[in-house]
Amino acid sequence: MNVAICDNEGHTRSFIRRLVQSQQASCQIQEFSSGQKLLQAMDGAEEWPDILFLGMDGKDVKDGTDRMDGRNAKDGTDRMDGRDARDGTGNIAGRDSIDGLSVAHRLRERLRERQEPVWGSLPLLIFVTGHPENMREAFEVNAFQVLIKPLQEAEFCKVFAQAAQEYGRLAAQRPRKHKEILVRSQSTTRNVRAEDIYYVESSNRKVILCLEREKLEYYDKISDLELELGEGFFRIHRGFLVNMRYVEQYSRTEVRMKNGDALLISKYKYQDFAKAYLKYVSIENAG
Repeated sequence: MNVAICDNEGHTRSFIRRLVQSQQASCQIQEFSSGQKLLQAMDGAEEWPDILFLGMDGKDVKDGTDRMDGRNAKDGTDRMDGRDARDGTGNIAGRDSIDGLSVAHRLRERLRERQEPVWGSLPLLIFVTGHPENMREAFEVNAFQVLIKPLQEAEFCKVFAQAAQEYGRLAAQRPRKHKEILVRSQSTTRNVRAEDIYYVESSNRKVILCLEREKLEYYDKISDLELELGEGFFRIHRGFLVNMRYVEQYSRTEVRMKNGDALLISKYKYQDFAKAYLKYVSIENAG
């Protein structure tokens, strides 16, 4: 699951990141300090975030006026669409301050351009604001939920669990894309589907891909494969990366795979793995 955090306050981004990591150890997290940077990163990206925490309390960096209501205090012009009344452009020259509501409007417009439904689509928007009176505007752009500052861990956990379940349902409805990795072994090169990999073992400067009926050994780093394979895989030990769909059972000392192989699990990884595996199972069952 891909999570993005967009907020102009660094301490807020760090706090949300910590809370997300405490809930879902295997998810990928990106941070953005402004709406403009978020939109630029999403332009042309194959995959958008699945859950997006979006700050609503952005301020105009030039005059410091609060942009929560989408208006410029100097001239009263509506700034909800992210346009500057002086030049009609989508952003102010030399600045990257686009408020959260404007970002949400643009994301929803892109969904319409792609002829995708606004309701029941990803990313799930979770607004973060210190002004509860502005919740109405958040739900006008089909927000999944709104979190009020100061953030409370218990409330965050509840909302994140709801979002993870909803993500599982939506992901199950989408056509499954088969992720593949390129394997260069001896004189041959082939593509291997990620879902066919039971686990990856690190051996000196090589890795071993354990498939259902064969093992492929080639030069690569298990840390690079961990990043490439991403969601659904978990590094249980510095020498083992497992595909959670093939986990049969586990204890504090080993993880037994469905092909019968027993793999050593680090005592430092056990708690995070147990939490990530239970989350994985709950998402799969939700689908």
